[in-house]
Amino acid sequence: MSDKHNLQRISTVLAILVSAFFAAIAVAGYQRTEDLKQLLLFLLLAGLSFVIVKLLFAGIGRLLDKIDSP
Repeated sequence: MSDKHNLQRISTVLAILVSAFFAAIAVAGYQRTEDLKQLLLFLLLAGLSFVIVKLLFAGIGRLLDKIDSP
C-alpha cells in the first residue's frame, strides 16, 4: 500500500508522542502513589492510544484516497 498523502510518518510520530505522554503519567503516578494498578492501567492506556492514533490516521488516509479518486 502506497502512502500518497505522507501520513505514515506523521501518524507514527504522533502515536509515539501520545503513548509516551501516558507512559510518563504512569511512571510519575507510580512514583508518587506506588499503586501498581494505576501503573498498569496507564501503561495499557499508552498502548491503546498508540493503536487508536494509528487507526485514526489509517481512516484519514482512506478518506483522502476516496476524495482523490474520480
